Amino acid sequence: MGVGVVGAAGGSRDGGSRAGAAGAPRSAAPEATTTTTTTPATTTTVADADAVPPLSTTLAEGLRSDDVLLLQQRLAEIGFDPGPRDGIFGRMTKQSVWAFEKLVLGTPRTEMTGTVDAATWEALFGDVRITPRRSTNGQADHTEVYLREQVLVVFQRDVAVLVTHISSGELDADGAPEEYCETATYDTDAQGRELDEPVTKQVCALAKTPGGVFTYDRQVEGKRISPLGGMWDPVYFNYGIAVHGAENVPAEPASHGCVRIPMHISEYFQSIISLGDRILVWNGDQEPEDVSERDSLPSFDYADPNATTTTTSTTTTTTPSAVADDTGTDDPSGAAPADPATPEPAVSTTTTVAAEVTPGDGGAEVDGADG
Repeated sequence: MGVGVVGAAGGSRDGGSRAGAAGAPRSAAPEATTTTTTTPATTTTVADADAVPPLSTTLAEGLRSDDVLLLQQRLAEIGFDPGPRDGIFGRMTKQSVWAFEKLVLGTPRTEMTGTVDAATWEALFGDVRITPRRSTNGQADHTEVYLREQVLVVFQRDVAVLVTHISSGELDADGAPEEYCETATYDTDAQGRELDEPVTKQVCALAKTPGGVFTYDRQVEGKRISPLGGMWDPVYFNYGIAVHGAENVPAEPASHGCVRIPMHISEYFQSIISLGDRILVWNGDQEPEDVSERDSLPSFDYADPNATTTTTSTTTTTTPSAVADDTGTDDPSGAAPADPATPEPAVSTTTTVAAEVTPGDGGAEVDGADG
């Protein structure tokens, strides 16, 4: 069975270059060819039945078998990284199956199962080809993000080298960005300048992941503690919005606006993209090039109208503990992964200063709107 799929993306500013997965040199991205492909085109043909390994039972999370090992090997071969190829159907394997269901089989996000039955197995071992919605004619690397499908694809010279399930900005019951109000601690101002002392404010914003055309402009290696939580290996492309690793990448949109990817993928994500690469984001309603400049902006912080009229500044004498914005695990046992670099407990002194809270205070959080 052969499957051809068409995809989408947008980006940030300049910043150095990295070699791709195969170590090939990179070139600057030319203008992408614009076509109207909001809905990916999928074609299917039946493969030689003798080429499809037999499947003994439907595969699902928690199962351990040789068939699961074959599944993992095949997913990795076509770019849907399932994590370790160990024959155990864990959370990471399930997330890669989600991505396959949504992008290749065309299964709506709300109907994906994360299981592999006979029909999915046959499709998996067919001729699977992922092609970009915005071809560069093989001249440049770029990323396409499909918010409706909750899938991200990294293309190197139009070849898909990574396809992954994502979780973007949380939506309300009407499908619009959810409003959130939280206490956030800032160590930079709205222009990204470091503050003498961190400032804690009660703020609100919309969990908006905007569509549009962007470029990757900066990145942080390792764990970044943003005002709203922890992010792993973030690569920024739209103010404080980044593609970053998270312990929890659920089936539904759930972030503050960033694009969450599974932790095992974030560990090498920065090595398969380059700062300056384009990243196009399809919002499900418009082509990225048709999104207005205003609509492509993230949601900027504003003061919580229900907050108290005090702000707190905190000085710490050691690095504060890292608090992730999510909980969850890719381990099928359900055990939470250990933090690879857990700092010593912070010793802090806190001073509370009276301050009037004015609606509109703050601005785009430059170092990470999401955890």
